Amino acid sequence: MYGRYTQDLGTFAKDEAARLRLQEGDTPRPRRPSELLEYTQGRCAPCRVCALQCQRFLISKVGEDWVFLILLGLVMALVSWAMDFAIATCLQAQKWMYGGLDTNVLLQYMAWVTYPTVLITFSAGFTQILAPQAVGSGIPEMKTILRGVVLKEYLTLKTFVAKVIGLTCALGSGMPLGKEGPFVHIASMCAALLSRFLSLFGGFYENEARNIEMLAAACAVGVGCCFAAPIGGVLFSIEVTSTFFAVRNYWRGFFAATFSAFIFRVLAVWNKDEETITALFKTRFRLDFPFDLQELPAFAVIGIASGFGGALFVYLNRKIVQFMRRQKTINRFLMKKRLLFPALVTLIISTLTFPPGFGQFMAGQLTQKDTLVTLFDNQTWAKQGINDEFEYLGILEAWRHPRSNVFVTLVVFILMKFWMSALATTIPVPCGAFMPVFVIGAAFGRLVGESMAAWFPDGIHADSNIYRIVPGGYAVVGAAALSGAVTHTVSTAVIVFELTGQISHILPVMIAVILANAVAQSLQPSLYDSIIRIKKLPYLPELGWGHHEKYNVRVEDIMVRDIHYVTLNCKYRDLQQVLHSTKMKNLPLVESAESMILLGSIERTQVGALLSNQLSPQRRLLTLRQKVLSEDGHRLSDSSIRFQVRGATVLEDAWSGCLPPSPYHPIPPQISTETSSGTSARPALRKPLKPALKRVPSSPADSPPAGTADHTGIALKSLFCANAPTEPTEVR
Repeated sequence: MYGRYTQDLGTFAKDEAARLRLQEGDTPRPRRPSELLEYTQGRCAPCRVCALQCQRFLISKVGEDWVFLILLGLVMALVSWAMDFAIATCLQAQKWMYGGLDTNVLLQYMAWVTYPTVLITFSAGFTQILAPQAVGSGIPEMKTILRGVVLKEYLTLKTFVAKVIGLTCALGSGMPLGKEGPFVHIASMCAALLSRFLSLFGGFYENEARNIEMLAAACAVGVGCCFAAPIGGVLFSIEVTSTFFAVRNYWRGFFAATFSAFIFRVLAVWNKDEETITALFKTRFRLDFPFDLQELPAFAVIGIASGFGGALFVYLNRKIVQFMRRQKTINRFLMKKRLLFPALVTLIISTLTFPPGFGQFMAGQLTQKDTLVTLFDNQTWAKQGINDEFEYLGILEAWRHPRSNVFVTLVVFILMKFWMSALATTIPVPCGAFMPVFVIGAAFGRLVGESMAAWFPDGIHADSNIYRIVPGGYAVVGAAALSGAVTHTVSTAVIVFELTGQISHILPVMIAVILANAVAQSLQPSLYDSIIRIKKLPYLPELGWGHHEKYNVRVEDIMVRDIHYVTLNCKYRDLQQVLHSTKMKNLPLVESAESMILLGSIERTQVGALLSNQLSPQRRLLTLRQKVLSEDGHRLSDSSIRFQVRGATVLEDAWSGCLPPSPYHPIPPQISTETSSGTSARPALRKPLKPALKRVPSSPADSPPAGTADHTGIALKSLFCANAPTEPTEVR
């Protein structure tokens, strides 16, 4: 039915267009626009007209999607390359300082600890001062924004600057932090700022639905330019940020992510970092026989263990944050000393990774990139636990220790990096958790691979051929499995394929990632959903395993029925009673207690501000003057508005014809009021209700007068419905 309907509609549109062309066939050709007439005179008139038309064509094409996506990909590639260059420079400076002080261990320790502490402290302070919204990953906030929730100051230029500079300093310190999540946030901010800029050329960029589509494409660009993995970036952004993904955004994400990844790798070649465009972590596993079927149970064990490890990582990260918040003494102290917590955490982690100290048992001098390069190495480090059978070269020397074997080093590395990464991701700086988890998973896979190589020193026998076990393949499987378990995504497998440049281990990687997701989803929410719960963002996460019966729960089963509300004709005393009896941040406004028709809602703070504004002495005196001038036509002096209180004459500032008396200046009982002789009471006019979202006039002088009624009810009505219904009275 749908196909036939669209076909009939298209045929009708073509027939209608043909009919209109036939009707307009006898009409004269349209004249040139008046703005082009000034260019049609002179010797170069055709050139001027052509140039103007080309200019208009280019300006109109700026609004096309492909131009926007090219600009987005180009900007993000430049930002990613510049940040990587700055981060590499910072890490190289730390190594230079450490290597230049090799004559004194104490000075080496001071340089090793002070350098990251200064960078992390600067990042935390700069972010808190400029834009606190830049703290953290950014993916939980983007999930909330793509659901339609407006989060203030999350997609502004100020937040963009704070995120870029803060993330560069945080990663340059060498702490176990990641950049994939922050890059998703940075790309989204780029898309929002580009939309705001390009709205100067076309108003369709102000469309909210279009901006949401561009934000969805920007999330893919963030991952694509971070790892040079456009396919995995698109799939990862769909899994992480979207519950319902519009297929029309599919090509936008692929186009922008591919262009961004291409420019990012071209810049690396231009800077002489690479000879040609290759994978970020190129591996050289054998392709003729990458693994044997007998190794599949080992890959399955990696997946199941990674599922438990991912759930434990999310649980540990959440418990650390909750502990810091629930301890009121610690929380109050850290709120006053905001930079103390990141400095203390950095000091502890830097001390433990000091290479001459405990860091010698966990390859403490290696950066995250060097660690991944060594873990993905296709050579076996140890056979039966004996280190001497393998010659360590270059950065592989960091994994060798004379008094322990490689298994002890890998176990210590996994255990220490696990809790260090969970603790470091709670620092109030722009940071992510994907890359540290990725490295831990690679180390766990390497440990299993080295164990398999030790158990089968001669390799797996198949068809009279001997194929030695490749521990680097196990590292690839472990990295994909653990990162997939923490984020609850399957697309990490595709990211690994693009990172390593090989898909020879596609089957074991997919088996491990699926098993890890199955285990992790049954135990804990994803890391991003956990952060959403901690921050209490307005987002409903997916229900995990064992909670499907909650799909039958209705709103009436969980809603609060005893709600304090404000009616349209509510009196001042009733409004004060509502404010004192409830702590709700928003108060519902209904027509009456009988009908209970919802007209809208108002924030508690806004009610207090409106009351203090409406009931101020200056406002009452100004309102009384305006109404008297508009109805009587003469000016009322200040001396005529007076009343006698216990023998003293004071300026009347607690009574007006349309506002209730102030609670700070109550009217004494002995004061009598009289209606001035120049005014007469009018019958109250009942007006229809106005829409709840219509803006209320800023001053009561704009409201039409009505008859005398209860002053408190009229004040509330003028507050919400802009009806000021009383005549001014004069108090003598």
